[in-house]
Amino acid sequence: MSDKIIDIASQEVRSNALIQAYDLSKILENRLQSTTTLLRTLADAPAIQNNEFQRAQAVINSRQNYTNELTDFYMWLDKDGKIVWISNMNSTAYQKYKGFDLSYRPYFNVPKNTDTAYYSSVIESNDRVPRLYISYPILSKQGSEYNNNNLTKPGTFQGVAVTALLINSLGQLLKSQLFPDLKSDIGLLDNNGIILYANNQSYIGKNIFGKDSESIMASAFHANSDSIINSLKKSLQSGACNPTDVKTEDGIANTLACTPVNIEGKHFLTLFIIAPHNLSADVSTTIEEQRHFSILIIATIAAVAIGISFIIFKWNRKLQSLVNSRTQELRGSNESLVESNKRLDLANRQLELHDKMQKEFINVAAHELRTPIQPIIGLTEILQSKIKDNEQLNILNMLVRNSKRLHQLTEDILDVTRIEGHTFRLNRSPYDINDILKTFVEDNIAQIEKNRDKHDVNIEYKSKEDKIIAEVDKGRISQVISNLLSNAIKFTPNGTINVTTEIINGTSGREALVSVKDSGAGIDREIAQKLFSKFVTKSFSGTGLGLFISKNIIEAHGGRIWAINNGSQGRQEKGATFFFTLPVSSQTLR
Repeated sequence: MSDKIIDIASQEVRSNALIQAYDLSKILENRLQSTTTLLRTLADAPAIQNNEFQRAQAVINSRQNYTNELTDFYMWLDKDGKIVWISNMNSTAYQKYKGFDLSYRPYFNVPKNTDTAYYSSVIESNDRVPRLYISYPILSKQGSEYNNNNLTKPGTFQGVAVTALLINSLGQLLKSQLFPDLKSDIGLLDNNGIILYANNQSYIGKNIFGKDSESIMASAFHANSDSIINSLKKSLQSGACNPTDVKTEDGIANTLACTPVNIEGKHFLTLFIIAPHNLSADVSTTIEEQRHFSILIIATIAAVAIGISFIIFKWNRKLQSLVNSRTQELRGSNESLVESNKRLDLANRQLELHDKMQKEFINVAAHELRTPIQPIIGLTEILQSKIKDNEQLNILNMLVRNSKRLHQLTEDILDVTRIEGHTFRLNRSPYDINDILKTFVEDNIAQIEKNRDKHDVNIEYKSKEDKIIAEVDKGRISQVISNLLSNAIKFTPNGTINVTTEIINGTSGREALVSVKDSGAGIDREIAQKLFSKFVTKSFSGTGLGLFISKNIIEAHGGRIWAINNGSQGRQEKGATFFFTLPVSSQTLR
């Protein structure tokens, strides 16, 4: 029981560290994405395109006022890399920096030479303050609101719009969102392993994989272990890492969890959290004390037995008093054992209460998130039908996509809460499995045809039966089929997806067997054994909840679900095949 309590406490720390890292990365992504969007609109603003200094000054200042929690300043550089304006600058400072040449900086050179956005690692500015920089090229535009229609060709480089983010502000923003009870440390790395933020400010800008990596681990992150370096390397290569347990030099266990921070689909930063196992350490200490105390009791009893034998032999008349004295000592020892067991039981109940509170919080949070998402999606889709400008439509499309992803995430979280809370219910009726599958296959074929430039995939559907009638919850079975088809399309950039149905003889009677076979990358060996568990995924965009929910839906219907790699049985094939079975009704006809 003691080992189980320690394991539960440690698992709780790992789970909270992973959830916390994921939540913080999404908060940072949203803030950076908002800043990036404002910077892009600033580069396209008519006031800047037309060189209307007074209007441009007000526009730039307003951007800084809106994002001053994260950004230090916005800056406008002309086509030669010279300062035109820096946000919220007084007249004295402006006269000092006006026309200052920054053409040697990469946040000017890269957009100028590539006409694309630039995302920097840590850069020490002229005032010796470390900052991150994001910059967009100012390319000439056409339209009635622009004055240079007849003077400059569209797309001509006119300068750069830049925003600077203070490293310390990024760190303070993230630290303010940490769960205070977990007492976690937080850090940021760029794609090359450069430390952008850590508790020890002196290590900002240093490479954790350099020759001084061991000392950096010890001082910056309170840890000294090859496993933490290997986990961070893996995160930089693949964009994510599994929670890793490491120990500090004083022997305290910690969990490292890391997750990518993406901007516009690109891996920009890696965020990691080191969470100490305080509760498990306390429990472990109590158990160790109990173990030592038990040894002491055994030794005491042995000593008492030897003493009694000696006393019987030598001092028979003192036997009764000595027996009474030792009995009193044993009684005190027994009371101490009872007290230790009470403390262990209290710790166990506190863990159960903490788990219950966490699940209730997730359930409430998911419900609260779901309420505003639907109006956001509805109003955005109405705006899509009324706006004709392609750039604005792209922004709205991005908003709709992310809103739908957030809506799906809240639904998945609610499903997981119902599953773990044993409140998951099915509303069964007789349905033809073939009809459900045909609908989803046709919908996905139509969707693929609209995005043929992104996915060169063919979907083929074949059934050996005319009808397969089963007592199912149509909505839940549709959710499983949608999840399997979506995964197959996501991991098959080009090729064929085969969907088949047939009736087989199972262990408990006749069953419908449904298979979805793709020709993509297949199932990674690292996650194959735990594929249907929570938060198991190798995808940057997935949460690892879909297959966990699908498994519980199928098993609630009395069926089974499993998956294999197509080349696992000696065949030279790519991709994977997912199967699930459902008990069929006696109404099923061939």
